Parts: sequence; C-alpha cells; structure tokens
Amino acid sequence: MSLSSLDSNVLLYAAKEDCAEHQSCRALLEQAVAQADLWIIADQVFLELYKALRNPKVLSVPLTAPDAASHIRTLREELGVMHCCYTPECWTSLLANLEKVDFPYQRTHDAVLAATLIHHGVKTFYTRNTKDFQHVGFDQVINPVDGCH
Repeated sequence: MSLSSLDSNVLLYAAKEDCAEHQSCRALLEQAVAQADLWIIADQVFLELYKALRNPKVLSVPLTAPDAASHIRTLREELGVMHCCYTPECWTSLLANLEKVDFPYQRTHDAVLAATLIHHGVKTFYTRNTKDFQHVGFDQVINPVDGCH
C-alpha cells in the first residue's frame, strides 16, 4: 500500500483561514481525512505545527499553549489519519543522508522526518518546501498550492 503524508506547513495553512494557501491546503487535509487509511503523519509534524501555532512571527495572534495543544490533539487523535514516529530502524537511511558531503546541516530535521516517513511506507509527500525533500527517497514531493513537483 502506498501512503501519502503532509508537512507541518500544509497543516498550518489549512488552519490559517486568512492566507492565500488556505483553500488548497484545507482541501488536501479533507482528502486525507476522507481516505484516512492511505495517509500517515509523523508526530514530528504535529510538534512542528505546535511550535508554529505558538510563534508570533508566524501568526499575528499566536495560540495559547492549551489551544495549540488542543489543535494538534484533534488532528492526531480525532481525524482518523494514521500517525507514526521515528524509530531506531530509521537510523541507517537517515545516516546515509547525513553522511553526504554536500548535505546541509540546516536540513537535519527534514532528513529525520523523511527517514521516518519513508520507513513507514510514505511514497508521496505534500509540502510547500519541495526543494528540501527532493532526492531523499519519496516517489513524489508535491506542493499542494501550485501542484508543482
């Protein structure tokens, strides 16, 4: 079974009704919920979303800790989409990326996320930051706003 996943930026735009990306990201989230057995989201994504929802540089009115926690709890526990987390079995593929001579240290967290999702069967990854996830092992990396690969 081929799984798809969402990045934290997609979930942020799906929640942020006043941004241009909202409609397409919200529609993708609704698609994930409608086909929950074909979607999985890493716990790391929920934690990144929590941080973004609380950040005044991201939201003009950031959420309180309880509200941000409630939002990610709803996404993780009530939508029916599967979730996963980093396991020791992800280490070998993660290290293979980290060892590359030209690997930029700033993408370490993205590499952990990619290794986690690929280990759990994700073939298609939706993110606004497609360049950060190219050539790490996904069959497709798609920007849900403009449909670019």
